[in-house]
Amino acid sequence: MKGLMLKDYYTLLKQLKLYLVFIVILSVIPNTNLSSIAIVYAAMLPITVIAYDERSKWDQLAVMMPYSKRELVFSKFLIGYVGVAVCMLLSLGLQAAVGAFGGQPFTEETVLAIILTSFAGLILLALNLPFMFWLGVERGRVVFMVLIAVTVFLGMMSAESAKKVLELSTITPEMLIGIGALAAIAVNVVAITVSFKLYQKKMV
Repeated sequence: MKGLMLKDYYTLLKQLKLYLVFIVILSVIPNTNLSSIAIVYAAMLPITVIAYDERSKWDQLAVMMPYSKRELVFSKFLIGYVGVAVCMLLSLGLQAAVGAFGGQPFTEETVLAIILTSFAGLILLALNLPFMFWLGVERGRVVFMVLIAVTVFLGMMSAESAKKVLELSTITPEMLIGIGALAAIAVNVVAITVSFKLYQKKMV
């Protein structure tokens, strides 16, 4: 698994440098909507790797290497998990710094919105990757664009929605985070299983 992650890391190296600048710029702007876009972008990183793999015929080479099909599939999900987690932590840290030194409020709603958007990014990843393993990047692009549009919209609405939900109900931030975490875990478990089965059929 470590070898697969290193391979994907070197594949994404140039893009990751640009992405780091991108996330820093978006996160230091005191606007939760921009942080949401950056987090959703992190969930797209596995799609880039799969596109490179398709162009280089990596799957045909991987069959001759000591990697199981389950590892090949899960490594793509793992890239997305790491990307979303790093992006979430950067967003929270930079927003807190801007709040402390820039005079902008760093509220509970902001923290909650960034965390919930991260869960939405993980759900986007889970919904998207099975289509990529099944249809390929080119044919799966339509599904991908629809999911991105929906997720960005939900992410942009999350701050206000979270605030209203907290104001109008007895749901606590901890409960919302728990619900979001359970939803993300459940959807990803199903997605990994489905992706593995689709990848097995594709490689037969």
